[in-house]
Amino acid sequence: MATIKEVAKLAGVGTSTVTRYFKEGSYISEEAKEKIKKACEELNYFPNAIARAMKSNKSYTIGLMIPTITNPFFTELVETIEQNFMKAGYKTVLCNTNGNIELEKNYLKMAISSCFDGIIFITGSSKFEDLESNIPTLTLDRKSSKPNSNITIISDHRQGAVIGSKHLIDCGCNKILYLSGGDNIPSKERQAAFEEVMKEYGIVYEVKEWDIITEDEKEGLLNKGFDGVFAWNDITAIELLNYLYKKNKKVPEEIQILGFDNIKMSEWVHPKLTTVSQPVRRLGEEAFRCMIGLIEQKISPPFEIILENTLVIRETTKGFHDNKKE
Repeated sequence: MATIKEVAKLAGVGTSTVTRYFKEGSYISEEAKEKIKKACEELNYFPNAIARAMKSNKSYTIGLMIPTITNPFFTELVETIEQNFMKAGYKTVLCNTNGNIELEKNYLKMAISSCFDGIIFITGSSKFEDLESNIPTLTLDRKSSKPNSNITIISDHRQGAVIGSKHLIDCGCNKILYLSGGDNIPSKERQAAFEEVMKEYGIVYEVKEWDIITEDEKEGLLNKGFDGVFAWNDITAIELLNYLYKKNKKVPEEIQILGFDNIKMSEWVHPKLTTVSQPVRRLGEEAFRCMIGLIEQKISPPFEIILENTLVIRETTKGFHDNKKE
């Protein structure tokens, strides 16, 4: 295995210059960088991560705790976060909790024992906030139940639900079904805002949790005459679209569908899904920026970053077809 001295000799620089090359934030000339990079590639040299951690008192590792890997929204969010940390020389470890508090505890113990530099919580409940940690943490895409002691980065779930609800009303919906995600924090916030809008405009509505209703109950809902459905996320909306297709229900002619998140799949289905778009890339970038700030002690809690959502009108609501006519 090559050594740092061999890299320095081949690159024609001092060992201290090679050391600075691998140290985040250190300055060396572009010419020296290129020489060291080529020498490392030729010698197949990689810095010793353990030695690096001991010297800098950092592991250059970040934990990402998510509720599920099956929802593409989290996949897209994690990808953005991972790319940003990779550019800064950090590794990311994905911790899929499936909403299990015991798994969250175990992952947290692992992060502490492995000397992770920080953890980003993107979990479904607020139970994780009772977990004690001595490493930097922040909450992403979930409103904190302890705003006075945490750093929270979210899209405005309430604002998104309001613009989505009003869009269905503007499209002529008079009886609207909200498909919830149960006790999931964003779902509850979106549902509360949805109900406020329905009451304000005097719209008949009902709330059901799609994942737990039976086939008979689904059939019964179809016979209740709903002309609009607001699904708490795109996955639920797409599942509903598939169900309606099997039942020969025309979308949007007979029933209009709205999702939330704007995952890539929402544009691939037929008809293309109208949805409230979360700023996934900005959420990931802000999470990276804030975590680095915490690690380097340039920022400290509490504070909250709230980003606005936008409405993407496609083929599952009549607004898309009205716009095409214009």
